[in-house]
Amino acid sequence: MVRTWAEKELRNLLRLEAAGLPCPKPILLRSHVLLMTFIGDAGWPAPRLKEVELSESKARELYRDTIILMRRMFHDCRLVHADLSEFNMLYHEGKAYIIDVSQSVEHDHPHALEFLRKDCTNITDFFKRNGVCVMTVKELFDFVVDLTINETNIEDYLDRMATVSSERNIQGESTAEDLVKAEVFKQTYIPQRLDEVMFFERDIRQIKAGEKIELNYANVTGIKPDLSGPKQVPDILDNSIVDGTSSDEASGESDSEDGEKKQFVSSARPRDESPNSRKERKKAIKAEQSEKRKQKVKKHVKKRKEKLANTKK
Repeated sequence: MVRTWAEKELRNLLRLEAAGLPCPKPILLRSHVLLMTFIGDAGWPAPRLKEVELSESKARELYRDTIILMRRMFHDCRLVHADLSEFNMLYHEGKAYIIDVSQSVEHDHPHALEFLRKDCTNITDFFKRNGVCVMTVKELFDFVVDLTINETNIEDYLDRMATVSSERNIQGESTAEDLVKAEVFKQTYIPQRLDEVMFFERDIRQIKAGEKIELNYANVTGIKPDLSGPKQVPDILDNSIVDGTSSDEASGESDSEDGEKKQFVSSARPRDESPNSRKERKKAIKAEQSEKRKQKVKKHVKKRKEKLANTKK
């Protein structure tokens, strides 16, 4: 059994090294003994992240680096650490190194999302104790699994989430409703594929009726919150348009000034539509939605104003 774990540690470290993630470099495996590079200075091992006193600025930097490592480990290495915390990360030369990956599982393992959710909880709790304005556990989970985040928009995404987290921190402690939602998310079942969704008829029926529901499988499966088709960009970025509707419009239309009810929009194009006419149709829709977004109040700004108003009352 010990030899099997050593072999698994070797394979997973090789994946991390191939992806360019900071980790010990495996050198040799003999039976149950794994030889790897030393992380430290002059014979002194690098301390665990738990043992390091971090300034607020350094903690913020490490938090951003760590969540990007989690995302790259999920998408590039196809792995979930399954025990990621301040105890399984080393601090060396200003960077965090990932260690102890023998228990890591494939990203499509039956319990991979449960392990990832626990990793997100550990990382969120640690950096929150160090004074960082962190995402919620669900927000971090969504960041790691979101299929629409890429090299071109990841910095914009993180900057926008940093703004949301800072505003939430300025407003003070989370409300009781927020705490309940956080605990519910930690316990809820998350489908990995659309064929694992248990009550999809109910979700479609509620969206058609204009009800505001939160789909915990939207980012994992890459589907839009209104179930009208695949997402193109993250929800928090306001330029997502697929065949005539935006995810921002679909998820927040009930908050718009005209109070118009959200509608379930089919992404299917007319059967006899030519490629040129389809291109022109999408271009016109994009221009129309762009004008609407210029007048729309951002959801996080509106929520902040509502909370401040309630506080004054």
